[in-house]
Amino acid sequence: MPTMADRYGWEQQKTVKYAGFWVRAVATILDGFILGIPIAIMVSLLFGWEWVAEDPSRANLAHFLLWAVVTVAFWVNWDGRTPGKKLMAIKIVTYPDRSNLNHSKALLRYVIGYTLSTLIFGLGFVMVAFREDKRGLHDLIAGTCVIHEQ
Repeated sequence: MPTMADRYGWEQQKTVKYAGFWVRAVATILDGFILGIPIAIMVSLLFGWEWVAEDPSRANLAHFLLWAVVTVAFWVNWDGRTPGKKLMAIKIVTYPDRSNLNHSKALLRYVIGYTLSTLIFGLGFVMVAFREDKRGLHDLIAGTCVIHEQ
């Protein structure tokens, strides 16, 4: 008969290693190069190369939406990873059960969580550095966490 620790995953929680602020920041920077450059080129082809300087509203919306679609597609179809996260050997999973993300959690994390984390001057991201479970505002909103792959 399974114990309560087995049933609720308490023993598993002790062995998980949460990904901290700096490893996540490096993964984000890597994604900026690996994914961001092609996305910026696509937006530039659609709106012209001066899209940042001249009437950027439609281009910025397209840029945001393209980033969201690409990122969510990676998270859902590549076991919670983007190329940067894969290179850093970390991945996003649901909290506390550590299952794979579905589209609704991934969209909630990206669109609502990242937006709110950014709007409060990035403090939603900085929270990762100070919490024991290394969860940012976007993680709390979506019910996710970032862990080192084992």
